[in-house]
Amino acid sequence: MSDKERAYAEVIRAQGAEFLGMQPGLDGALVLFTDPESWTTLAVYELEFSPQAISQRLQRSRQAFDLVSQVQESHC
Repeated sequence: MSDKERAYAEVIRAQGAEFLGMQPGLDGALVLFTDPESWTTLAVYELEFSPQAISQRLQRSRQAFDLVSQVQESHC
């Protein structure tokens, strides 16, 4: 794993997900990661990579699987 990938993995782990790797894409490289709650593989473009981008992608995925409402209900 390269230093760049280690840095990406750290950011992704801090957001509650797991780094999978990099994949070349038509519009640039994709940073791949897994959401441990929905077990889905997600991606953001490397040029758009940030903690906020990871968090937003996780949030949208969890909403799609209706996991957000379950988490919110369990905290009430």
